[in-house]
Amino acid sequence: MRFLDDRGRVLGKFNIVDLVIVLVLVAVGTWFAYARFGRDLKAEMAAREQPIEYCIVVMGVRPTTAEALQKGGKAFEFKTGAEIGAIKDVTVEPAYIWTVTDKGTWVRTQTDERVDAFVYLEATARVGENVITVNGVEIRVGASIGFTTKWAQANGNIMTMNLLGGEIE
Repeated sequence: MRFLDDRGRVLGKFNIVDLVIVLVLVAVGTWFAYARFGRDLKAEMAAREQPIEYCIVVMGVRPTTAEALQKGGKAFEFKTGAEIGAIKDVTVEPAYIWTVTDKGTWVRTQTDERVDAFVYLEATARVGENVITVNGVEIRVGASIGFTTKWAQANGNIMTMNLLGGEIE
């Protein structure tokens, strides 16, 4: 079977003029759809990226670990290695632990051997309808997150989040 037969049909089924018209219509429709909606999608995606500040509390760490976190730098999520922000500040408070007295009761006491470190990070977040992510890592208040820096590795919980660009409708 020939590509173009004696009646001008492609593979004996389609008229070549009709085929060209259909291809032109599909190309014009595709171009129109992209021109109409494509730019809006790009603007919408760009509007969803916002700067964020959030705080991770790392409880009961050694003071040397807190000092290493205070050196700053970039923080990376432990499992994936994705950058989750730059450390802007670290505050340290004495840690409280639960101990058992001689009588067998639990007592909450302050310890000098451990501290609670509050690590403040800044990053660019992608804000979705039901999730906020930083480089693919979900960021939610109360979530546990393991992270590493050049100087230390820790596991903590996200305490606060503040979207600096405002909320998205």
